[in-house]
This record gives sequence, C-alpha cells and structure tokens, in this order.
Amino acid sequence: MILPPKYNNWILLILVSFLWGSPYILREIALESFSHNQVAAFQVFFSFLLFIPLIIKNIRKLSKENILPLVLSGITGNIGPAYFFAKAQTQINSSVAGMLNAMLPMVTLLIAILSFKAGTNKKVLVGILLGFAGTLIISFSGDSFGSSYFWGVFYVFMAILSVAISINIVSFSLPKLTGTEIASLAFLFVGPMAGIFLAFTDLSSPLASESLSKSALMLGLLAVLTFAGVILYNQLIKKSSHVFAASIAYIIPIIAIFWGIVIGGDHISIAQTASIFIILVGVHLTHR
Repeated sequence: MILPPKYNNWILLILVSFLWGSPYILREIALESFSHNQVAAFQVFFSFLLFIPLIIKNIRKLSKENILPLVLSGITGNIGPAYFFAKAQTQINSSVAGMLNAMLPMVTLLIAILSFKAGTNKKVLVGILLGFAGTLIISFSGDSFGSSYFWGVFYVFMAILSVAISINIVSFSLPKLTGTEIASLAFLFVGPMAGIFLAFTDLSSPLASESLSKSALMLGLLAVLTFAGVILYNQLIKKSSHVFAASIAYIIPIIAIFWGIVIGGDHISIAQTASIFIILVGVHLTHR
C-alpha cells in the first residue's frame, strides 16, 4: 500500500525530528569521557568522513563566488553549534538544551529581518517576543539555577545564533546550490579543521576513562545522526515546503526531553514545561 504524499511527509518530519532531537542525550553521555572541545571536533570530523562521497560528487560546484559563503556556512552551521552545544551541556542537562533549541526558527527570522530586510508583520513580531519570553522563563527557572546554569543557557543561545546565521547565509548567499550540495561542500572545509585539532589534542584522559566505549559509541552515533538528519531534512524541504519543514521546531524539544528523562534522569519543572509551550506558540505565530 502506497501512502499519500502528505502522510509520507509527516513520516519524514517525525523521522528528522527524532534524528535531530536525539543528539542532546548522546552528547551528554559522550561528555562523560571526552572534553567538550573533543566532542565537538569528533562530531564534525566523523560527519565529514561520512560526507566524503557527496563531497567528491559535488566538488565541481565550487566557484570563486561561493567558496567564502560555504566556509562561513560550515563554521557557523557546524563548528559553532557543535562547540557551543557541547560546552553548554557541561553546565545544563540535555532536556533544557533541547527546550531552548525551539528558539531557532525565531532567531533565524529575526536575523533575516534585521540583516537581510526580510518581510514581517505584527503576528511574527508577537511570536518572536513570546519565544524570547519563554526562553527567559527557562533561563531563570532551573532547579539548580546559578552562574553555571546561566552560562549553560548562554552557550545554547550562542549555538542557536550560530545556526541561525548559517541558515541565512545559505538562504541569501548560496541560492544556486541545493541543501545537500551546501552541506557536503561546507564539510569539505570544516572537516579537515576538526581533524587537525584532534591530531594535536590530548586523548590520554578519554582513553583511560572507564566509560570510553560507551562515550565513543555515542560520538559515532552523533555523527551518523548529523549526516542522516541533513540529508533527510533536505528531502523534506524538497517534498513539502520550508514552512512545513520548520515544524521540526515543535517536535525536537519533545524528543530531547523524552530522552533526557528516560536515559539521563532529568527533572523538568512546571515553569520550564509552561515555558516550552510559550515558545512553541511563538514558533507557530512566526510560521503562519
């Protein structure tokens, strides 16, 4: 039995949301043995290795005009979030990191409005304000609130800002390339950067860790989910629409919270639960 296209799109949406909602708990486990710098570098480098066949296929699309945007896209879309999310999760749990990631569509839109003069209306502005209000509630409602928690929230915001900048670079500076071409060619530049860092980093502590096997497995899965998520998300955009594809912002936090509670033993406060609904209402308004 062949399902109607709209049902296939929903299945693809849920699958992508699962792929992108799971890395938070994987990263948290990997940090048991590796430093945040090493986790970030391994994520980027292992993903680069998976992208090599696509890099070889698409390398002919490189030109003088797109090299700089591709480098910037790779740094802001891959190295930036990998580093900032890993750093953040040394301070906060995976559930909170996943909840805050719901802000991505609104931060992306805000940058487009401020930097690229994208159109807007009152509903969009109200949605952005609601999103930031929800973020503030999460930021000041942690069970273990303090300077450490605050910096964790700050690093998540920096990761989101980095991804949002990358999305706008892709949208406004690389219109002639497909999403998969952009992703693979961006890794052509940032993958070797991560490899060079790993070549000079001290791995003696991770190698002596009792949880090395588990953490190393999580790093491998993290790279696979990054690779598969990019490929399938581009398919989702092509088969549906950017607006429908952006709906992953509703589901990713739920996946991250689920894994955080089930595997990580996280505890979510009532205030944090309310705040995620406020953020999602804001996301809804910005994509109407």
